[in-house]
Amino acid sequence: MKHIALISIIIIASVTAFAQNLPVRDFRIARDIEKSANGKLATTHSSIKPYRTDINTEKTDSLEEFSDFLQYKLDNGNVYLNILPVYELGGSFNFANKKDFRIGETLGAIVDFSLKGKLNIAYMLTETYGYKIRKSHYEQYSELFPYNFDKIWGFYNDKNKTRGFFMEQTFSINYTPVEFFSIEAGNGKHFYGDGRRSLLQSDICNNYPYLKVETEFLNFKYSCVWSMLDEGINVRQLQDPDWGWSYFKPYWERRKYNVTHYLDYRIGNHVNIAIFESVMSSKFLSFEYFNPVIFLRPLEFSMGSNENALMGINMKVSFSQKNCIYGQIVLDDVIVGQLMNDIKHRLSNSYTGQYGWFANKWGIQGGMKFFDMFKVKNLDCFVEGNIVRPYTYSHSQQELTYTHAYKPLAHPLGANFVEALGGISYFNDVIECALELSYAIVGCDSSFNSHFGQNVFYPTMDAYQPTQNNIPVSSYNNVMLQGIRTNVATVKLDFAYYPLKNKALSVFAEMALRFNKNELRTDKYLGVSVGVRSRLIK
Repeated sequence: MKHIALISIIIIASVTAFAQNLPVRDFRIARDIEKSANGKLATTHSSIKPYRTDINTEKTDSLEEFSDFLQYKLDNGNVYLNILPVYELGGSFNFANKKDFRIGETLGAIVDFSLKGKLNIAYMLTETYGYKIRKSHYEQYSELFPYNFDKIWGFYNDKNKTRGFFMEQTFSINYTPVEFFSIEAGNGKHFYGDGRRSLLQSDICNNYPYLKVETEFLNFKYSCVWSMLDEGINVRQLQDPDWGWSYFKPYWERRKYNVTHYLDYRIGNHVNIAIFESVMSSKFLSFEYFNPVIFLRPLEFSMGSNENALMGINMKVSFSQKNCIYGQIVLDDVIVGQLMNDIKHRLSNSYTGQYGWFANKWGIQGGMKFFDMFKVKNLDCFVEGNIVRPYTYSHSQQELTYTHAYKPLAHPLGANFVEALGGISYFNDVIECALELSYAIVGCDSSFNSHFGQNVFYPTMDAYQPTQNNIPVSSYNNVMLQGIRTNVATVKLDFAYYPLKNKALSVFAEMALRFNKNELRTDKYLGVSVGVRSRLIK
């Protein structure tokens, strides 16, 4: 205990400035923060998101003030208050189904409050009704699963799915007693990584209640988050006539708990490396899990726990402020001996030993980003690749899978896939435009009674468990993309025009193409959306 106290004193005595304020809402400012995190003069840790305005040590290019209609702002030095609306009004038409025409709206408000920079309260409420659910990155992949997420998640109210209603609240109460330490409670989500996707934890899911402790010292930034999640409903079991609705649990019994540790270290002028770990528990976390410093994987072994633990590494190398490479490695369950057997099988066709152990679960990400390409200000590009083995993020108990409320906590494709994606974007004071493309091959289940590793919601074990009503998987001979190979291609083009100077109002047009195909079915979507929206709507 004395040693721990001594180390704490040394850390506190050697911290750098750390001032936590309000969340960054404008994507332009977030982009400039990410850019400023590159290069030898940077001190920002760009892989911990959402960003907050505490990152003020580097100059950003898009910090100009903008206003909106019905906005109220007060800033007298000690008290800061900003109230403004968010909105989107428009319609969409699906050319693949000419009867599919929808008109909808998103309305909401943002309230940001700060008292002397120490107590910060941020609140955002949005209500969506109609043709599209905002922030629904997952929607393009819903056809891959043996059940319809649109119905389960409450997107639509009528049988024809022509209308829908969704309300989302995001809030945080942040207290920064000293410059290097903050504590925050709220309802939201987190993202760890430098890529378009995250194999560690992403923001594609619904909001969830959380408590976060964060500190920054020397070249380190450390984040610890305790969160309460929804284990959801195993829809496959609900559809089983022998299991049926007996599996259904009330909302208050579907709670599960997650603790995440993330430590990012900047090495020299160009390299960042971070260690990530996460533990999912069906019980309220015991005292050991509330320790914000200890690494939990050794603790799991010492306690003989059956919780779902996940570990990973995030890396970034910035060659200059205008370009960087990044990557992630996620480890769910890996035995080195079994991994070596997989490598031997890959390298030699004559290998006859065991390979493809079902519990060897891992994923890899690699990518590059370019800012201000060809010396054109705000012209950016990225390319990225992701590979995740079958059964990654799943667990022997359905309630401990790495998911929240019918969505994965990491990649939207779940597991058992290979993906390549890229995009290019440009903006100035008048226009914004972005093009993003992705192509993936996914090994999906062939029928209701199969489990090849893509469905991260389903319990995974090589033996039957009566309490889980699972489908036993093969102990060995599991390979990438096993099951029904499904090709998933998406193209999305966004354009926005700002007719009024220094106003957040924009006129937008979006085109989305989605094509999913395998030997069982083909799904196509070609949609165009037009309307007006606030700059703060993603």
